Amino acid sequence: MKRPRLEEVAYEYVLKCIQENRLKMGDFVSQQELAHELNMSRTPIRAAITKLSGEGYIRMLPYHGAFVAFYKDQSVKGWDKG
Repeated sequence: MKRPRLEEVAYEYVLKCIQENRLKMGDFVSQQELAHELNMSRTPIRAAITKLSGEGYIRMLPYHGAFVAFYKDQSVKGWDKG
């Protein structure tokens, strides 16, 4: 059985945190804290955050970092899936 890539592990973890409301809309997404929680470097965390940003779950603000995105309709992009 193939082991998941660290980026995939980080992606699934952050997405689950968002969907379970452990990371709430507007919350800062700390690469350093996530790297510590998942016991991995920031590189796969950064890749996961970039992917989630592309999907609309996270908003990247230059010189400020990443934040959980706001939605008018929380069912956007499977937000209601658990």
